[in-house]
Amino acid sequence: MTDTLVGRAKPEASQYRIWDVKVSGFGVQVFPSGARSFVVQFTRGGAKVFLTIGTYPSWSAAKAREEAYRLRQLHEEGRDVKAFLEVERQPNTIASLVEIWRTDYAPRRKPTTLSSYESILKTCIIPRLGDRLVRDISHGDIRAFYRAIKAKTPTQAGRACAILSKLFNIAEREQWRPPGSNPVKGLEREIEHPKTRVLTIDELRRLELAIVYLAETGWKSKKYPNRQPFKLEPVVADLVRFLAFSGLRRSEALTLRWDALDLAKGTMTFAEHKTDQHGAKVLPINAQLQSVLTNRMGQSLSVYVFSGLSMNKPFQGFGKLWLKIAEKAGLVGVTPHDLRRTFNTTCAELGYPPQVFDTLLGHRLPGMQAIYTHLNPTGILAEASKATSTWIEAAMLGKNPRTGESVRSLADTGSA
Repeated sequence: MTDTLVGRAKPEASQYRIWDVKVSGFGVQVFPSGARSFVVQFTRGGAKVFLTIGTYPSWSAAKAREEAYRLRQLHEEGRDVKAFLEVERQPNTIASLVEIWRTDYAPRRKPTTLSSYESILKTCIIPRLGDRLVRDISHGDIRAFYRAIKAKTPTQAGRACAILSKLFNIAEREQWRPPGSNPVKGLEREIEHPKTRVLTIDELRRLELAIVYLAETGWKSKKYPNRQPFKLEPVVADLVRFLAFSGLRRSEALTLRWDALDLAKGTMTFAEHKTDQHGAKVLPINAQLQSVLTNRMGQSLSVYVFSGLSMNKPFQGFGKLWLKIAEKAGLVGVTPHDLRRTFNTTCAELGYPPQVFDTLLGHRLPGMQAIYTHLNPTGILAEASKATSTWIEAAMLGKNPRTGESVRSLADTGSA
């Protein structure tokens, strides 16, 4: 059977078929309308199975013959070819693959990780690749995708490709792509260097001054200059200080509930955290944190320590307000996570071993340490937390503590 033969086949009053002599069961069906389609048939369980391959001239005779041969091979292997084709011909797009991830895989992720994934899916992956068929995505498509995102946000480009790689692994498990065909494999990405920003003594002082100024005086709106100045809400000032005095992740502080605090013992418990496979994280409440909590007790009626407008939800919009604080303090490129890094560095400089400040920050301890190191929150952890937060408080209040020297009380430091 050739394209010439198929093209010259004349329609008749009823449909008829012309069979190929090379591949058994392969033929072309000619309809009274003049339409032509390639077909293949074989017997399964004593019954004939008839399948349409595609229409002429969208399919050439040679291409249709190859497909007929492939389907017959699957049939001889004992596969249900009709069911196989129904799955193969579904519009398996990237968007539909994302839905499988959301249903079967997303529930295993932590809320903060899930939020990060969803942000990248909605802003990068689905808008650019959502309607593309999973099986059609090539390595070249991934390179073009990475370059386009990288031109604006290099870090996000790398993370988007990491998520795509996980999605294509799922596609292989779902048999949407052949095994080992992940198109992200081999992609050369820029190395995401870890950030090392730590606030200096002077920057900590400027941070506190900015908080006080914005809380008391506020800032004028550039869009509405005639309006009253916007003042920093007490909950935001408390949150910044809480992050500085605890070393907690922003998400951990924002979702901290009152029922997680034991003020009598001076501890706070985090059942869900980044390394919660090792159990709940119980941390000490130092004097500085106690002061912040006392402020919150008089202002919050919510289940959350740092509540928003809705009593049933934590505070929202901290990111934009942090930018305003950082701008006033002259802290270029500083993020709330840098407060966590500053707490860690201060604790190390005060002479405490890695097991102590890693436990305070909820880092994953390596190897056997993870099994055998279980520090009591009222012992050396409490001592380290107190010494670190006291030093940071002294710096924020302009007392110029010496790097690496413990500050027993603010009276031990000189005036600003």
